[in-house]
Amino acid sequence: MNPEISVVMSVFNAGRLLRRSIESILAQSFDDFELIVINDGSTDGSDAVLREFANKDRRIVYLENPRNFGLTASLNLGLRKARGNYIARQDADDVSLPDRFAAQVAFLERRSDVGLLGSAYHVMRENGHILNTYTQPAADTEIRWQMLFHNAFCHSSVMFRRELVHRDGCYYDESLPYSQDYDLWTKMLKVTLAANLQEPLVVWRKRSNDSISSSFRGLQQQIATKISRTQIERLTPDISLSLAEVETLRWWYYNFPSRLSPREVPLCVKLLKLLKVFCMKYGRDSERVLEIQRDWIRRILGAISPVVLLNKRGACLIRELSTMQWGGLISKAIKRRVYPPKRKV
Repeated sequence: MNPEISVVMSVFNAGRLLRRSIESILAQSFDDFELIVINDGSTDGSDAVLREFANKDRRIVYLENPRNFGLTASLNLGLRKARGNYIARQDADDVSLPDRFAAQVAFLERRSDVGLLGSAYHVMRENGHILNTYTQPAADTEIRWQMLFHNAFCHSSVMFRRELVHRDGCYYDESLPYSQDYDLWTKMLKVTLAANLQEPLVVWRKRSNDSISSSFRGLQQQIATKISRTQIERLTPDISLSLAEVETLRWWYYNFPSRLSPREVPLCVKLLKLLKVFCMKYGRDSERVLEIQRDWIRRILGAISPVVLLNKRGACLIRELSTMQWGGLISKAIKRRVYPPKRKV
């Protein structure tokens, strides 16, 4: 019989962190799974560790590349070999908490409309010290808004339905050396709903010599920016954005300026148009759509100075705001900012 879950893990020189990662999978309270591990040309003895585990536990499917093919190609090999109803991801240096699989399978069994599921996660140093705990947006609408700018999932926390791969052809893009998970989730969101559990179920290990966070960080961000622009253009083909503008929008998502300069106003107008289209498309989740809209209008209104509002660019911004939800109230609020009532003497 096929297992309920196929866990896919690619290993390349994972070193001393590999044992604990595999042990965290084997110790899951939900034990109906296969662990597909792909040795991607390791030269540090990881192959011996993997064979040792495979000889002890028949749930482990050990695959070996003749040379280093890279993470993306190795993960696709694992996806093709997967037999479970669900596919779970975990990197070779991360850890799954004991009830991760049980919690995710229970949620997916309850919510047949959700095909992609992540969770909150802990960040840990190599020495085992927990640095922080992060949550991701929980509901599908919130996830889709964040995904326009940033990845809304911790890769090692994700579980998804196998039919998304074998039926819908959602594989990793092997032309991408980084952000391949971000790209894959955008494909899946075309055909299914998504969610994130707010309980931390995995531990993401922050390695001191992590190459992605140092010398290759710039390339990773460039790829993510291109993925972001593709999504925005798909949603709003009438809005033309340069890569530099998309980089700014991605920065604004977490670090919106306290004061908008006149040269930033045209991009702000484009952001409002994007927000309006998004709200119209996903208005079925009206409560969360209104929360997103309120949040961003509040940010924008708080960053506009009366001087900016009085020039030509400011007029375009006011015109766009007036077409949003509560347009009349917004216009009145802006007028009070520009023409405050005179105090009685």
